[in-house]
Amino acid sequence: MPNPSIAPQKKQPKENHQSVKRLLIILIGSVFFIEAFVMNIMHWMPTTTKTMGALLDAAILSLLLSPIFYYLIFRPLIQNIEERKRIEDDLRIAAVAFEIKDPTIITDANANIIRANKKFLDKLGYSMEEIVGQNPRIFKSGMHDQKFYEQLWKKLIQTGTWSGEIRSKTKEGRILHPFWLTITAIKNEQQETTHYIGIYCF
Repeated sequence: MPNPSIAPQKKQPKENHQSVKRLLIILIGSVFFIEAFVMNIMHWMPTTTKTMGALLDAAILSLLLSPIFYYLIFRPLIQNIEERKRIEDDLRIAAVAFEIKDPTIITDANANIIRANKKFLDKLGYSMEEIVGQNPRIFKSGMHDQKFYEQLWKKLIQTGTWSGEIRSKTKEGRILHPFWLTITAIKNEQQETTHYIGIYCF
């Protein structure tokens, strides 16, 4: 059985470090130039006491820096919190849908099982611990030849999906009656396959 290519490692930590570095440079530069601008304004203002001058300097600096801090820090932070909440909500919904749907398994790009729902586990008699990391070939009934699986993978790699009738074997060795299986490739933004999802209709 051919193995799809492994998705490349993400560069997110490095990109995040560069983004933070750019943000710090912008903030430090903004504070420097605005402070220079405020000092120039203070130079042309009527002479006041040192305390009043310091308070006025701080007030003007805060007023001018507030929009910058809002758009560069607080606004992205609020958006990030809202995005994380949306993702968490989506994951909860997906988890519920995953469990109430037809028997389903999810594999990585190498077709190694990473998750299965309760319906699938109950149907084939396995526990989650027994199948995670395994290849779905452990369910092979022996009733399909090598050509069948070669055509399955060829269609899946070329089109991103395969549907057909198949037979599987339970943990106890019992061969189930024919059922319909749909396998779909899950791709990332670069159109690289990262996972496969198999939905069984027993």
